[in-house]
Amino acid sequence: MIYRGGVKTSQATIARIERVLIWGLHLLIAVLLVLVCWRASHWGVWVLAFGYGVVYVAGVVPNSPFKNHPMAWFLVLSLLWASLIWDGPEPAYLVFPMFFLAVLITTPLKSAIIIAILTAIAVVTLAMHLGFSVGVVTGPILGALVAWVMGTCFQLLAQALKELVDARASAIRASKSAGEQAERARIAGEIHDTVAQGLSSIQMLLHAAEKRVDDPQALSHIRLARQTTADNLAETRQIIAALQPTPLIGADLPVALARLSSTTPMGQNITFEVDGSPRVLPDAMEAEIVRIAQTLLGNVVRHAQADSAKMTLTYQDDQILLDVIDNGQGFDVAEVIRKKSIGLPTAQRRAEGLGGTIIIESTIGSGTGISARFPYPQKDQDK
Repeated sequence: MIYRGGVKTSQATIARIERVLIWGLHLLIAVLLVLVCWRASHWGVWVLAFGYGVVYVAGVVPNSPFKNHPMAWFLVLSLLWASLIWDGPEPAYLVFPMFFLAVLITTPLKSAIIIAILTAIAVVTLAMHLGFSVGVVTGPILGALVAWVMGTCFQLLAQALKELVDARASAIRASKSAGEQAERARIAGEIHDTVAQGLSSIQMLLHAAEKRVDDPQALSHIRLARQTTADNLAETRQIIAALQPTPLIGADLPVALARLSSTTPMGQNITFEVDGSPRVLPDAMEAEIVRIAQTLLGNVVRHAQADSAKMTLTYQDDQILLDVIDNGQGFDVAEVIRKKSIGLPTAQRRAEGLGGTIIIESTIGSGTGISARFPYPQKDQDK
């Protein structure tokens, strides 16, 4: 809340400074127009001053007709100002706020050119009315330099502050998102380690009891309880999946694969082991390995008709291996490839994307063994 408030405070401060400067500019132009009208020598000056005021207001009001054409608006103001300064020296002072307007509506380089032109006009007209002197020449030039430097610096400062505020807001959003993901992962882990494991154990106990009961009515109740438990376990796993979109959230690769193997419908009939010393791998590589493991375990659960399976993650000197072995019915590898199934080819493409490969060994009636092999990233090999 402190940081969020800080962002809002910074944004409000920038907006407040801009409002103060803009209203100060409005006030300065209004005062100078009053001075021009007060020192006017004939009614034509009043008409031009009124026209200048109308055009100025038309350019700064909300939904201004000049909103999409600020340079056209400034050009009209400049023409009216150039018409006024022929009457006397007082309208020449309007050039100072116009310096700031030029800085506000265009880039620093373009505003410098515009200001230089306006300064030259102001110097010439003042010299016509007051005669050439050091003050007549240096006054507009110094005013132009001050206005351009102050206006440009403020523009750059405001832009830097806005970028800083946006960056801090993005960091806060990212931090909040990371915190939410971490909390979701923690809750998912708690549900998995308590509710899901408990339901899985209950289901196994009911399955064992079902084989030992002869009473038809009691057997019916046990089967109903086992089915209810299975349904609740499936719903619990869906909740875990929703809370934790990927097993890698909050876990390294071995932990992610252990979670994955323990949350399949086969429960504890799928074991997981790690061989060798784990290494830190790129996040993208770990994510791909998890996806491949999901595909291989999914095939075991849906197609193998296995009583048990084992997944092993092996860290070797030059590569990492992911092996999945089951005691299921097996299959004809050539036949599966010929039918162009989706699961194994997808896993093969993922492995090839990591520079690895998948080796399949299966015999009908004797189970299946699949080994996915991935070389370490080049930097890790060098290390």
